[in-house]
Amino acid sequence: MAAQGSGGAYEISTRMTALVGWGATTNFSDNWVWDQAAETYVNDEEMAATLRKNNPQAFSNVLRRMIEAHGRGMWDASPELLAQLRGLYGEMDDELEGVGSGGGKKKK
Repeated sequence: MAAQGSGGAYEISTRMTALVGWGATTNFSDNWVWDQAAETYVNDEEMAATLRKNNPQAFSNVLRRMIEAHGRGMWDASPELLAQLRGLYGEMDDELEGVGSGGGKKKK
């Protein structure tokens, strides 16, 4: 799916949203599902770079949903992984808002 460009990244993103919804309605909280998602979409550097390049909003949503799953008690992410996800999410937020490391908007 990721190789399908922006649309494929969007589909991955919507599946993460659906996973949160499914977990919330069924009280599903098996760590292995979220651990595998993090391994596949975040810790695989090539996959993360592909998603980020093809659809930064979708990649940001993947990160947000993982953080949300932890916050809702659906996933017991390690403190290190949670810090990684939050850091990446902050980077994506800055990227999407056009905020550079200088604290201001990037000039186009």
